[in-house]
Amino acid sequence: MRHSVWCPRRNHILMINDAVPRRPQTLSHSASPSNIRRYSSSLPSCSNSPQFNHLLTTSSSPSPEKWDIQTSPLNHFLSLLQGNHPFNLDDAWNAYQLLIASDDYQHLKPLDVLNFAQKLSTAIEAGGEDNGVSYLQRWGTRLAALNERLESTFEKHSSEDVMRLKLVARGSAFVGDLDHAIITTHELSDLLFDGRREELLEIYGTLIRSMALHQDGEHVLDFILAEWANIGMHLLPLSTRLQSLGIPVKPSSFQDTIYSILANIPDAASLLAKRRHWSSETRQRIGVLLLDVLWQETLAEDAYALLKEMRAQRMSIQVDMQLRVVRSLVRADSFIRANELYRTISESTSTRHKFFISTGMLLAAHQGDIDRTEEYYSQLDTARWITSQDRATLMHAYAVAGRVGKVVELFHEFFSGPKNSRVGAKPSIVHYSIVVYAHAERADYDGLNFWLQAMSKAGHTPDIYVYSIILKSFAARGEVESVSAVLDQMRAAKIMPTRVLYTTVISLLAHRKDPVSAEAIYKRALREGIAPDRKMITSLMNAHVEAGSWTGVVRVFDYLKSSRNPRLRLSVEVYNTLLKAYVLIGAPFQVVSTIFRKLEAMGIQPNGRMYTLIIQSACDAGYMNIANRIFAEMQSASKDWQTTYRVDAFVLTIIMAGHLRLGDKRSAKAVYDDMCERGIQPTSATFYHILRAYGNERTEESLQIAEGFLKTIMAGESSASWIPPQTRAAALEHVHGPLMLAYAKTDKPEEVERLFQSMLDAGGEPSLASLAVLLDAYRRSGDIEAVHGLWPQIWQLALRLSKTDSLFYGEDNTPSDPTKRQGNLLLCAPLSIYIDALSAAGEHFVIAEMWGKARSHGFSFDSHNWNHLAVALVRAAEPERAFEIVERVLLPYQRQSEAVLRDRGLFPNSLFTFDTKPADVSKPVSQSPMHRSERRAYQSKMATKRSGDALEMDPTSDDFAHPLHILHQISPSWNVWRPHRAVLVLLSGVLRHLESGMFVQPMGDRSSAPQALNPDSDDAFTRGNLAREMLDRIYLNYPDTIHAIRLHERWIARKSSLTTQDDGW
Repeated sequence: MRHSVWCPRRNHILMINDAVPRRPQTLSHSASPSNIRRYSSSLPSCSNSPQFNHLLTTSSSPSPEKWDIQTSPLNHFLSLLQGNHPFNLDDAWNAYQLLIASDDYQHLKPLDVLNFAQKLSTAIEAGGEDNGVSYLQRWGTRLAALNERLESTFEKHSSEDVMRLKLVARGSAFVGDLDHAIITTHELSDLLFDGRREELLEIYGTLIRSMALHQDGEHVLDFILAEWANIGMHLLPLSTRLQSLGIPVKPSSFQDTIYSILANIPDAASLLAKRRHWSSETRQRIGVLLLDVLWQETLAEDAYALLKEMRAQRMSIQVDMQLRVVRSLVRADSFIRANELYRTISESTSTRHKFFISTGMLLAAHQGDIDRTEEYYSQLDTARWITSQDRATLMHAYAVAGRVGKVVELFHEFFSGPKNSRVGAKPSIVHYSIVVYAHAERADYDGLNFWLQAMSKAGHTPDIYVYSIILKSFAARGEVESVSAVLDQMRAAKIMPTRVLYTTVISLLAHRKDPVSAEAIYKRALREGIAPDRKMITSLMNAHVEAGSWTGVVRVFDYLKSSRNPRLRLSVEVYNTLLKAYVLIGAPFQVVSTIFRKLEAMGIQPNGRMYTLIIQSACDAGYMNIANRIFAEMQSASKDWQTTYRVDAFVLTIIMAGHLRLGDKRSAKAVYDDMCERGIQPTSATFYHILRAYGNERTEESLQIAEGFLKTIMAGESSASWIPPQTRAAALEHVHGPLMLAYAKTDKPEEVERLFQSMLDAGGEPSLASLAVLLDAYRRSGDIEAVHGLWPQIWQLALRLSKTDSLFYGEDNTPSDPTKRQGNLLLCAPLSIYIDALSAAGEHFVIAEMWGKARSHGFSFDSHNWNHLAVALVRAAEPERAFEIVERVLLPYQRQSEAVLRDRGLFPNSLFTFDTKPADVSKPVSQSPMHRSERRAYQSKMATKRSGDALEMDPTSDDFAHPLHILHQISPSWNVWRPHRAVLVLLSGVLRHLESGMFVQPMGDRSSAPQALNPDSDDAFTRGNLAREMLDRIYLNYPDTIHAIRLHERWIARKSSLTTQDDGW
């Protein structure tokens, strides 16, 4: 069978070949240690329940008259018990109720009732977890009724009586009468022995699942400890059981049930800490059991915390169990803790067995640490412990490090050529996948296609890992259509996308600033049975951050914080995403710094990303001394992380840019030199800030220096060192953008065109940002024909970037529906430029047409668009509509931000922010400083001034999202959503013009030229009357706008007065 994998260089598809007498309370089985709690709930025994008789008599069965005369109630009932007949709970119970009400009931045999009760019990349990406690209570009570009818029917302790006792235990567990269930289970333990212990485990499994639903995981743990003599051996780690029994042991469904329940204990480390006063044997049992649970359930961070607590209590922990935690941390990309734990293990034991060395190799390889990986590989080779998996690990190290050639060389060395003397040594799909991964990371699609073909020829069918590699590669390039094709091909091959792949897609949508589609793809994952983890939810939170959807950020954080699911516990990655939101919204440095220090005090270990965010906030505020102190603190802390992380170009670029923004070129140059001395390759972002600093000076000399610098970094092989293959287009735009913008502002469109073409020739691609700069250059030079020629390209690109339909193929609702989209700001910047160019050229009808077209396609408008539209309306001789925009759009939204809503729901039952009702794309959307440091710095000052003490956190509070909840309401909407000064000045001029009796003429119209009118003429009189009537309507209909204009006029007069006094007058 041939399989197709979407792996294009450019969109190319590659083909790849009752009640029972209670037992005396003196039974030894029911004795429990004093520290074990009781398990009974407050529910009454089923036989005494007031619902008992009601449930027996209530039935929705059809009347006997409706039955076919040939089918008696008994025959119908017995037919449902046949093995080949589908068993439906409601149908079976209704049939039984009908039988009870008929004369046939006297012919029903006890064994048939027992068989019915057994089938009923099995079906009840199958639906218990999905339907909850009320379901179990309802059906458990019905099962108990059947058990009571069978009491004393069979010979005591016969096989039938044993089956009835098992049903009694299950029924009691279903209704929550856990004490009765436990007593009955103990009775069964005396009857089920030797080869029937598995039946006993099934009863324990039912009891434990019901206990988890009626109570919680901690109660289950206490019960397991009390029942350890009966079930403990089945819960020990597999390696321990192997040593005890001397035979291979496999995981059982019983163990899986227990482990999945215990994994939901919110904080295993804290639980163990609270039980320090218990006996060492019991604590050891708890620790080993929960550590194995957390490792098996891939809860790496929880396993690490529990391991530390076990060490603090001086418990004995097998080295291999600790090494498994290291491997779990590696899979979770938690390298700081993985390195720390591996180092601790190395120092505490002299053991250097195969598993120890291969774990160290795995840890080093996943960090791209080639030297350490080679060292461990050499140790394994010397001891002759090398396996196929170890060769894959060595190859993976070079793939992570970007050494594609070495990966291919190792593949050939291991699996082909004369050196390969190993019998049957053939590369597995794992080895091929690593080579594919290496090429995908370098965006080498020719090489990727070649190795996919080689894998196919070797008889390997692409698995989920191969698809994951290809999908991540396209996601890094922002290719939505290609990502969609990969997902479609996976589903066609019956390979369903995993949580990891959905996380990748959400991250892609976050990069596109599309939280609406991110939420939609998250919902699709839920419908497909995906259980989201913290990383997937954090990616959704980041989608809100990138789009400035601050309500969404707060909601997702509150959802994670209030969750009791260990998989969703807050981690450093979640806190980093929250801190990123604070930085991008322009939060005062004091707020960011306070949160950072509080997190440290809570025991959250900052990583490089967290330090970088704090440094960014300090630089935005202009606190360069503080930024440098935090940088020194970061360098010191990084020495203890034992990772390959070193100070990188990202953090040094932030510090350099901070100095450049303050005009301190000398300090900025010192940082750049330090970067080079450390052997750190500057990135396109580094060059961007340098070129931007020179470009902003706009002098001939500074522009020449910038041009020379650009030629230097683009020359020959030097460009290859700083241009990442996956993001080449973005890197080229980074370095060409500053000069293009500088030339645009100096009215040199031909220079902008030259640089734009140079970027394309180097392998760049047009983006909305670069096309907007070119459009602005044409606007400034008055070249309306060039504006018209360029706009269709901008429009089509914006449409393509806003479409995500392919990701939702087959879905009823698509977030690309223009009536359901909110906050699509892709077109805002170029649209403002286009409106201004058209209005200046007198093409007013084109503006109205384009505004309606953009609205119908779901594009939102920001404050700048509305301000430009107001200006365009004045130029089109429609001043009343301009006043209406200020009155109905700009001022209301500005006032809306004045009312700060202090309260919020701290325990949201859903993390979704957007609903499916139609969204008004004309409604003003939230804006923020985001990635412009100057705007963030200004916003920080304004937020500090306006917020007062509202942003201060209670020293005892852990509500780290409270300041953001306040900030997103007072900032930046208060500052951004307002009529621009230029608009107020223009409208003030309109008022004076109308007051003088002059009518507003459209720009570009020949009649707009001043004309001498005879004061006594009828034409002058008519125009004067029309002007006064319009003025009266404006004063009547737009009072708030008039007030804003008067306030602005007084502000200008006061400012002018102060300037005059400063001049000595």
